[in-house]
Amino acid sequence: MADDLGWGDVGFNGNQVIQTPSLDKLSHEGLRLTRFYSAAPVCSPTRGSCLTGRHPYRYGIFFANVGHMRQQELTLAELLREHGYATGHFGKWHLGTLTTEIADANRGGPKNKEHFSPPWENGFDTCFSTESKVPTWDPMRKPARGAGSAGWDALDDDAPSLPYGTRYWTNGKEVTDNLRGDDSRVVMDRALPFMQQAARAGKPFFAVIWFHAPHLPVVAGPEYAKIYAKHDSHRRNYFGCITALDEQVGRLWN
Repeated sequence: MADDLGWGDVGFNGNQVIQTPSLDKLSHEGLRLTRFYSAAPVCSPTRGSCLTGRHPYRYGIFFANVGHMRQQELTLAELLREHGYATGHFGKWHLGTLTTEIADANRGGPKNKEHFSPPWENGFDTCFSTESKVPTWDPMRKPARGAGSAGWDALDDDAPSLPYGTRYWTNGKEVTDNLRGDDSRVVMDRALPFMQQAARAGKPFFAVIWFHAPHLPVVAGPEYAKIYAKHDSHRRNYFGCITALDEQVGRLWN
């Protein structure tokens, strides 16, 4: 799942500017569910309905940063785990907080203990997850902000920076390694070994990969922004982070 990706922002839906060769190939050779509509127009209820098959008002998450996945809900991951599947979640969760100990992301920490509901308590054995959004380049660093509404830009590697404030967690432990560069790659670097390990063991697996891109803060790394050099800063970053996401879909595809 991509986050805030526009219907018309991929080649297979007619976009002639944004480069998405891997998604185009997947669309051409795979199955397109063109009537598979989202259960809601915003983030969290869309995710919750994908996992439960229920309407957002049934499970109490009807907007972003509202409620949490309740333990009495049966998720797809829990159901498949009962049938012998390895289950993994990678990327954005946004269905509850991931820590009660320290301030994290939008709601994580001691003040919102009642909303603690991480993926590892909802059927996922292996997790590499954030509560909510992160910058799409260098996800742990607060990106440079242009004047007015100029958007964001990537920081130089040696530039001073502030922490963004949203952490990655693996089964209750904060992750601190391999978090630089393109965030879609950071996510896929964890998802691929999970799938490879299950395949080697001859075990069926259920991998949920929820990219942050291209949700704000939208930041493209220099090599991806360069592809769209003739465009303004907003478009360079937005187009570039979509192409970076597409590259990671290609890794999965191949």
